Amino acid sequence: MSIVDRMRANAFRAIDKLPGKLGDVAKKANEVLGRPLADEHELEDRRAFTAKSVGGAVVVAAPAGGAAEGAADAAPVIVYYMEKQKRDVSKLTDVLDTQGIKYTVTNIQEDPAAQYAVRRDSNGQRLPVCFVAGECIGGKVELINAAQTGELKKKVFGS
Repeated sequence: MSIVDRMRANAFRAIDKLPGKLGDVAKKANEVLGRPLADEHELEDRRAFTAKSVGGAVVVAAPAGGAAEGAADAAPVIVYYMEKQKRDVSKLTDVLDTQGIKYTVTNIQEDPAAQYAVRRDSNGQRLPVCFVAGECIGGKVELINAAQTGELKKKVFGS
């Protein structure tokens, strides 16, 4: 584990110990930012998963046409899944690629806290599920509908 990952894991443990509203705000901020602070196991899982591809889609991806539209101002986009839904991830990432949206794919199989948070924040939506700036967009159907109406780009890149 790298020094940076150890620092991220230590910071994750520190915010987990923060009491009351301060702890809630810190945890929510971490979620909205795409969980840059996480425990050692999650960080190792991310690193291992990044080395692989999911159904032909790169785990952290920008569309083939170059840099994503307004990438510096883009909201974080995360697709969460568990092992048994791995084959369905490419259905969501294909939509994001088509829209020119940079995204991260995260396996929450070994992280019960992340599973709980995703289930809670997605209102029980079936995985894989897409979040933009901490807000659940939904699964494949909802993502396609948001892309067709232009709502997806509005959420990611602003109005």
